[in-house]
Amino acid sequence: MMRIAKLFVAFFVGVSLFYFVVRETGIETIWEASSLFFGWEGAVILAITLLVVFIGGLRWREVLRSEGEEVSLLLTTRYLIKGFTVDFLTPFSFFGGETVRIFLMEKEVGIKKSAFSSITDKIMDVTAHFSFLILGVIFFIVYGTVLSSTLLLFGGAVILLIFLALFLFYGQILRKKSFLRFIFDVIGLSKKYLDESENGKAIIDIEEKIIFFFTVKKKELAKGMAFSFLRHFLFLLRVFLIIFFITGTVDFGVAIIAYGLVILSMLLPIPAAIGGMEVFLALGFNALGIGLVSGVAAAIALRGADLVVCAAGIIFFICFSLTSFYKNFSGFLKRIGSDV
Repeated sequence: MMRIAKLFVAFFVGVSLFYFVVRETGIETIWEASSLFFGWEGAVILAITLLVVFIGGLRWREVLRSEGEEVSLLLTTRYLIKGFTVDFLTPFSFFGGETVRIFLMEKEVGIKKSAFSSITDKIMDVTAHFSFLILGVIFFIVYGTVLSSTLLLFGGAVILLIFLALFLFYGQILRKKSFLRFIFDVIGLSKKYLDESENGKAIIDIEEKIIFFFTVKKKELAKGMAFSFLRHFLFLLRVFLIIFFITGTVDFGVAIIAYGLVILSMLLPIPAAIGGMEVFLALGFNALGIGLVSGVAAAIALRGADLVVCAAGIIFFICFSLTSFYKNFSGFLKRIGSDV
């Protein structure tokens, strides 16, 4: 019940932000963004969005193949869409869907390989995200005429936290040492859970698979990272085209900045970053001299494209049966947490 209340509060905050931003820029901003999807421009945007999803499914399949599992691309793509739907509709839009993906893939390859593949896939994705985030912030500082201290402060804090997390992770992993044991030491928790409980031992086994993937399976790692950066380049291309369709701007540097701001907004504790993305792009576009209205329109268009994928995920869930899914997923969560 508390989780539902928190979700409702986060959603209310996001909708309030969205309302005030749209009231400031005018209701016609929504129409300007929505009208893109009634022409060939919308078809191009949706085609790139679907290609992004396809590459994500391909990357996940390749990670599973590294464990000797042959899972169809159609299945990994469908499960990826379901995970994205949960990510999109819950706070912190980059995280949340992995548990759903682990649950869904468990029946195909087992819990350990499912967890390994989903977590490894997310780590590679976050690494690519971080690279584009840094690039966006750098371009923002170079391009911006009137820099927003709020954006720079938030962006700097986020970059520092993610850099620290990735630095510690890769530092431990590349030395073939346990990242989890290191974290347990740092925060002063007993490692008894990891060593003596069945769940703890399973978690360590999964981490060992991750360590092996990142240190020994270099060919598979290189392929996965290549798919990750290709995927994010397509994300960037989508942002570039939306900005071009709305403003006529053909500066790729502006698209890099906008994508960096999109990544920042998705880290806000608001479902679908609603309201937050509009605020970030409005402030960013204003600093670039493009204007608040264009920033808000670009944010709405981006979310519109993602909503199409989200709608597909909801349809998949309905086909699975929401009641059945909730019952089985709740049992799965209780099972993996029974020894905690």
